[in-house]
Amino acid sequence: MTPIDPTIAADLKSALAAGPTALFAVLSKLFTSVPGIRTATFIATAPDKTVTHRIGTSNPAHFPVGNVDKVGDDPWNNSILRDRKPVIGNSVEGMGQFLPETDGLVAMGYTACSCFPIVIAGETRGVVALLGDAGVFTPSALAEIDALLPIAALTFTFYGISELTRGISKRR
Repeated sequence: MTPIDPTIAADLKSALAAGPTALFAVLSKLFTSVPGIRTATFIATAPDKTVTHRIGTSNPAHFPVGNVDKVGDDPWNNSILRDRKPVIGNSVEGMGQFLPETDGLVAMGYTACSCFPIVIAGETRGVVALLGDAGVFTPSALAEIDALLPIAALTFTFYGISELTRGISKRR
């Protein structure tokens, strides 16, 4: 048994040596290869836990790197950061239960969203957010995603990856 496809292993090895930007490209390709997933975005939690910020994406036109959101007392932050549990909206209604920006995502053609916390040493260091069409998060798709999440955790081991980039300020 080969634990990981040799081509994927080689791509990951090269990307890890090159740095986070290259790793986001490989991870984006892996996550969007799951049937029905159209966009993958990677979000870091600031060390002080006051904000999250986008650090990588497969769709920079709609989800530019650097976006910063305050951590608040709401369903998304409570589930992801406090409870360290994913949120899965497999329909527009399901998305609306945890995403205040659901209408904007629907306007872009997305009707399903899931966000998976990346927990390292007991704390949520980041999030993998995936967008697609309603019904995409089937048991088989979730199993594929679950198998990729430990690989995505590699992103959050880069020194300083969770720090806010110079020139990016916290939104108020």
